Amino acid sequence: MISSIVNEISTDLLIPLNRVEYLINSAPYRYKVYQIPKRSDSGSRTIAQPAKEVKRIQYWVMRNIFTELKIHKNATAYTCGKNILSNATPHSSHSYLLKFDFKDFFPSIKASDFIAFSSKYDNFCLSTEDLNRLVRVLFWQGERRDELCLSIGAPSSPLLSNAIMYDFDAIMTEYCEKNLMAYTRYSDDITVSMSSKVIRNTIFDEIMAIIKRLGSPKLTINDRKTVFASKAHRRIVTGLVLTNDNKVSLGRDKKRKIRAQICYFLQGRLSLEDIEKLKGMISYARDVEPEFVGRMEKKYGKLVIMGGAKK
Repeated sequence: MISSIVNEISTDLLIPLNRVEYLINSAPYRYKVYQIPKRSDSGSRTIAQPAKEVKRIQYWVMRNIFTELKIHKNATAYTCGKNILSNATPHSSHSYLLKFDFKDFFPSIKASDFIAFSSKYDNFCLSTEDLNRLVRVLFWQGERRDELCLSIGAPSSPLLSNAIMYDFDAIMTEYCEKNLMAYTRYSDDITVSMSSKVIRNTIFDEIMAIIKRLGSPKLTINDRKTVFASKAHRRIVTGLVLTNDNKVSLGRDKKRKIRAQICYFLQGRLSLEDIEKLKGMISYARDVEPEFVGRMEKKYGKLVIMGGAKK
């Protein structure tokens, strides 16, 4: 018997029923896999992009089944209305900072984690057969032929990872608020800030205990990227600088680069591609540090800066 989800996909996407069944059954293997170098670590990152038809079904699932997934307020990546500024701002008034990330975050989230998550989520109302079909649509069969996992490259992975991490985010937020700390998560990047140096020395053990107690997903902290910082040192959160007067800044290097690009633009030394990049940098700067853009407008003229920011 063909399930209702297959019928709906077939009707909505105008794909024959037997083709939908075939695509779902073969979906975990229909990925283009390639490597890209990591920005800060040695080695490479595995990207697995689903085939075009599989991607269409993943988008359908996001639009029709995942419309009301609960995402925690402190999960700031891949969320409408939130960005790296949302992730950095809660930490601007605290003196001490702990940053770390999870190793192989997306591939660490397995199909079994999704099954466990869906059992607690009443809005799905799916049969066992349809739930298993969702697993095949959303999860990738990695090269080692182990359990299906989320891939870096599937459009549904960011949303699904945020939803599955809801319990972790909620427990971390409750613990931090009780201890007068701030917590945010930007995908796999965790930031905790506090005003007391004493509690900073105990927070890491507490985080490890929370991960162990939850059990799902099985996450591993990347020890090499764990950072403790204070106002005595440069504090950077998702690429933005926390200043000692409790503000969030682009940082000197980014501002210096934008100034240089504006000068090159006025001298006619930028290619069309570089002008487009400058537009993006100015728009980004206006969101993060509008005072800086205001100073640039005063110095170089508003029309020049607006011309660099508008497309």
